[in-house]
Amino acid sequence: MKFSVFLPAASLGVLLVLPASAAWTVTTEGVPSGCTHVITDGNWKIGVYKYSDDNWNLGQRSGNNGSSYVAGSGDLDLTGVAADCGVVLKTSSNGALEKNTAITSVVFPDSLETMLGNTVANDTKITNIVVGAGIRSIGQQAFYNCSSLKTITLPEGCPGLTTLGYAAFRMCKALETPLDFSKSVFTELPTYALVDLQKVNEIRLPETLASLGTECLRYHAGSRAIWFYGPPPTSVANTALQPVTSPVASWVFVAAVKHAAEWERDNRVLPFEGTEKATAAAAAKALGLTGVRPIGKWTTGTNGTTHWVVEELPPASVFLAR
Repeated sequence: MKFSVFLPAASLGVLLVLPASAAWTVTTEGVPSGCTHVITDGNWKIGVYKYSDDNWNLGQRSGNNGSSYVAGSGDLDLTGVAADCGVVLKTSSNGALEKNTAITSVVFPDSLETMLGNTVANDTKITNIVVGAGIRSIGQQAFYNCSSLKTITLPEGCPGLTTLGYAAFRMCKALETPLDFSKSVFTELPTYALVDLQKVNEIRLPETLASLGTECLRYHAGSRAIWFYGPPPTSVANTALQPVTSPVASWVFVAAVKHAAEWERDNRVLPFEGTEKATAAAAAKALGLTGVRPIGKWTTGTNGTTHWVVEELPPASVFLAR
């Protein structure tokens, strides 16, 4: 009998239904170059590299030589690998799934801590990705140009994420899921990290964030909310290639209550003039934000686009309960 695995899609309020795979087994037969073992569930046949009993690499030991996948198609669910055959996947190699064109969705296990470069880059068929709770590092171009990717489920707030790499989500133009890094601990949003996300309308950035790289948030198609849980970044790329410009509409930067005073004092935030305060409030409301206080307008690295800064206030019920 086969059962289905129901996985919540973060912030979307929907359920992804992924068919459960058969039990995984491990073998040393038919091992591709650069690997030590092969794991298989009867559909997928995957080359892996064993560093130790509790540290296996998804794909080859090193290098960027493309996929170690030997066979398989459809949904790929790796969550049961450790329980089934003792393979604890902690790392994905460079290009681990990049050249496989037969995956429709992939679920990574909670044990996976590090995604090296191009993990699923340039894929044209994957529509859903689930990242496990143990993720610590997402490498450069990890999800680059996944043209069909619509939903990605991240652990809530991505606690423990120390690194978000160069162009990690660049050109995921079909992606619709809000990206929540509010509990992460990375300090830099590097060049192209979240660029050209045409349908993502909400991004939450951690309190530890200090630096915005060149074009890190550029070329989005329309209005959206960017939540800053920390103070204003101390370093912002201010070149001809602006980090936060949108060619179509203004954005709303949402500052946490505890750091609102720092945003008001920041020399990149100018006071409102005329009806701009009302405009900022209306822009926030249009994005579903309520109970916010307009602070000013962000002026650095925008290339002429106006971004409104508002303070996120607790719901009225919080005050009434005091």
